[in-house]
Amino acid sequence: MGRPEKAKMRKLTGSPHVLFPVGWEGGRLRSFQEAILKEKVVADFPLAVCRKCNRNTIYPVCESCHEKTESLFFCETCGAIQNCPHEKKRYSEQSIPIKHFFGAAMKSLDEQSSPDLVKGVRGTSNKDHIPENLAKGILRAKHDLCVNKDGTVRYDMSELPLTHFTPSEIKTPVARLIELGYSTDIHGSPLVDEHQMLELRPQDVILPKSIESTDESSDSVLFRVAGFVDDLLSRFYGEEPFYQLGSKQDLVGHLVIAIAPHISAGIVGRIVGFSGTQGFFAHPLFHAAMRRDADGDEACVMLMLDALINFSRQYLPDSRGAKTMDSPLVLTSRLIPAEVDDMAHRLDVAWSYPLELYEGALEGKQPQEVKVALLGHRLNTPGQYEGVGFTHAVSSINIGVTCSSYKTLPSMEEKLKGQMLLAEKIRAVDAQDVARLVIEKHLLKDVRGNLRKFSTQQFRCINCNAKFRRPPLIGSCTKCGGKILFTISEGSIVKYLEPAISLAAKYAVSPYLQQVLDLTKKRVESVFGKEKEKQEGLGKWFG
Repeated sequence: MGRPEKAKMRKLTGSPHVLFPVGWEGGRLRSFQEAILKEKVVADFPLAVCRKCNRNTIYPVCESCHEKTESLFFCETCGAIQNCPHEKKRYSEQSIPIKHFFGAAMKSLDEQSSPDLVKGVRGTSNKDHIPENLAKGILRAKHDLCVNKDGTVRYDMSELPLTHFTPSEIKTPVARLIELGYSTDIHGSPLVDEHQMLELRPQDVILPKSIESTDESSDSVLFRVAGFVDDLLSRFYGEEPFYQLGSKQDLVGHLVIAIAPHISAGIVGRIVGFSGTQGFFAHPLFHAAMRRDADGDEACVMLMLDALINFSRQYLPDSRGAKTMDSPLVLTSRLIPAEVDDMAHRLDVAWSYPLELYEGALEGKQPQEVKVALLGHRLNTPGQYEGVGFTHAVSSINIGVTCSSYKTLPSMEEKLKGQMLLAEKIRAVDAQDVARLVIEKHLLKDVRGNLRKFSTQQFRCINCNAKFRRPPLIGSCTKCGGKILFTISEGSIVKYLEPAISLAAKYAVSPYLQQVLDLTKKRVESVFGKEKEKQEGLGKWFG
């Protein structure tokens, strides 16, 4: 089963609006509204003092008088603040009056009423436990946006390479494309028609806008991000709004920062349109600049001004990987083909293949023995950016399956049946081997893994979501008195067992694998007991 396409806003655990702790007082939803009812939040916060107001705070700028504050230091050894011979920290566990800070944020925005739900994080994980200003969370909640670990809002997508497009494919008016520099088509004729073929510039991107997707399209999310940034500029920072978009189409022409996971360098791109797919269309050089080979990998974009205003490496978790990977610590403003991954240099740019290619294929020659025009041959010349050819055109990049059945089918049973039905129809596929792989690589691993975790699992409070290694002796949550539940249930262990056994029987997998399934079933029954016999339809699974 292949990797399903992806195009949706990135969300951290709990879908927070702001990197500000709500502690256990925020309850299961990590809500500021619930924390306000308890009148406090207990978590790690920075130590600071406003000399003008003569009061302690957690911000570098006082939330009351807006003057710069002075950082304090805490010693765990002697408990002293400031003067101490021991090693000191910039933070300590504090109980803060959350109603005061929330009210100050509302006042700074001149808001009379807050969104129904503003969500924070359980606790910050950066080195000095620096939180975002609560005002940003209120505005993000107002615009229905979730924050990433670095303070930005990101949209994740599956990568797809593209070198040419027509205005009709990306739903951008011809007049707007001319304004963006697309004045002629690939034949040098003036651009006058939406069906003329244009060559995609190396740093222009086409974002997804699939009507079949179950997730929000990129234009909807980025349109709200632009509104959030404008509100932040005008109402929090006292500056003029920047984007002032009248419609989602107005996003065309604006800059984004694209970045791939495990990379610490972003690259600037320009939106030129939106496709009807769930793919992130960009030039092969652009994908290579993100250190990706664009074979279905994942990347994300964020609006340029959102990143410039809200990104801070001080928010990044204090762990080796999180401090450097998937964060735009470096920004590439100009794409230089000679400096990107050399895989992109092997892109063929010919308008047609020579006869020697077909003769070489007949003779079994190595690819390097046949000369075909490659992008790498044009490095450090004007041809490295333009004049890329193609051999076969398509009627539209939007035609085809834009949302796979894997995402639309609601249950794993239907997805698995669909996969096996497809395997039976394709001659080149061995359905029995597919069944074996599904059982070994997915179903069996899931059952065994959850069974193993069941004996070492944690316990969870249904109210505040607190986790316990062992159930408290009082039989309820020690933090809020709520009911304690398993984190791994019997249902999560046995849900794939019967499908695996049925699949093995129908496709006659090896006796060894069938015996492994029988032993696994006995292990499950030894823990939970044998299930009572129940009557079910003959076609329940793969009968």
